[in-house]
Amino acid sequence: MKKIIIASLAASSFAFGASDEQIKGFYSQMLPPNVKVSIDERIKVQDDVEAIVVKLSDDKVSESDVIFTKGDFVFPDVIDLKEGKSYKSEINNKMTDKKVSVVYKNESKENIISLGNDSKKPTKVMFSDPECPYCRAELAQIEKHLKTENIKIILTPVHDISSLEKSHLIYKEIATAKSDSDKVKILRKYFAEDAKVPENSVSEKEVAKMNELRQKYFSAGIRSVPKYLDEANLIK
Repeated sequence: MKKIIIASLAASSFAFGASDEQIKGFYSQMLPPNVKVSIDERIKVQDDVEAIVVKLSDDKVSESDVIFTKGDFVFPDVIDLKEGKSYKSEINNKMTDKKVSVVYKNESKENIISLGNDSKKPTKVMFSDPECPYCRAELAQIEKHLKTENIKIILTPVHDISSLEKSHLIYKEIATAKSDSDKVKILRKYFAEDAKVPENSVSEKEVAKMNELRQKYFSAGIRSVPKYLDEANLIK
């Protein structure tokens, strides 16, 4: 749904009055009748450029999109070349932080793998997957990261059953680990490219529990891994 909208906006530079009703009408032209369109927020970006957060929902899911208006024109993004930033990405990141914060504040400690405990260092929360090659590469650099920041890991696999099984075994073994180095060894054991899950070592119920964990964060806006968020933004 969202890819269709972004593609349509990217191809469109026609003018129309940027009232709430006209924006909702524009989106409604491209969407099935059961998808409801509403305006969540209007944010002044610069001068007469405004960001509009549009909520799209049906009977099962909802998601948000961001577009920009100036006068009678609509744009898919605004890029500040001087600052080197995308306003769309900046707003999307803030919305993700807000949604993930609600989940993270209530997360069980058993689902958070903590590495480093230096109050003078910032803390990053990393969402990761034992079968993701990019996550594997991040784990290879974990000691370097820990020199400047604490890391908290929540396993939210984008891959299927075997990755959920590995996630369960990681949490199970790390629960009795006595040091950060022990935790890292366990992580690397199951993140290894050739790691295998012993037959019948993880039940369907335990897989379902890992699936519930990841779905909470997917619903909150985590779309890919590895994904880093500043813990300070999640707990404020």
